[in-house]
Amino acid sequence: MRVIKRRGRLEPYKPWKIRASLEKATIDAGYSLEEKKEIIDKIYESVTKKLEGKEEIKTDTIRMCLLTELDKCEPYIAKSWRRFEKKYKS
Repeated sequence: MRVIKRRGRLEPYKPWKIRASLEKATIDAGYSLEEKKEIIDKIYESVTKKLEGKEEIKTDTIRMCLLTELDKCEPYIAKSWRRFEKKYKS
């Protein structure tokens, strides 16, 4: 699978980036990784399953899948993610 970046560049899909993003958002929200390991694992697995079988996927689609899952089970982590994006990616 390839990921279509915001500016149109293609790069190989790297599932570890999804987990790293979830872990960073968890820490930024004030939790330890041990506290939220089950949630991180659950969301990672859910998003990975949704992406299976696709040849190409946009980063925005991956982001929306992650935030949708976070909103369901850990809204505070989703809020932390959005704060980070607003501050550093605007």
